[in-house]
Amino acid sequence: MELAYAFNKNAAGAGTKGGSYDAAEGSMTLLDAEPGQTYIIKEINTDDDEMNSFLFRLGCYQGEPITLISKKKKSCIVVIKDGRYNLDKLLSEAIII
Repeated sequence: MELAYAFNKNAAGAGTKGGSYDAAEGSMTLLDAEPGQTYIIKEINTDDDEMNSFLFRLGCYQGEPITLISKKKKSCIVVIKDGRYNLDKLLSEAIII
């Protein structure tokens, strides 16, 4: 894959890529994030064990970097562990960054 990105972890544990994300703003979901930025997953907020298992198999779990490539009203395209995925609105809202 030709996508290269760097991680910058600050004391609050949030990562950014050339961005202006302020950890003091609090938690947000992927739908609130800015495309082209890399974030650190704070938590997966779902009660569905099947959804948790699916996200875990993708490599999407607490402490893992996630890069938002683009977003639309009902989906987000993200990079997790060098894999590119299209997440629907329900999955995007469950990922807290």
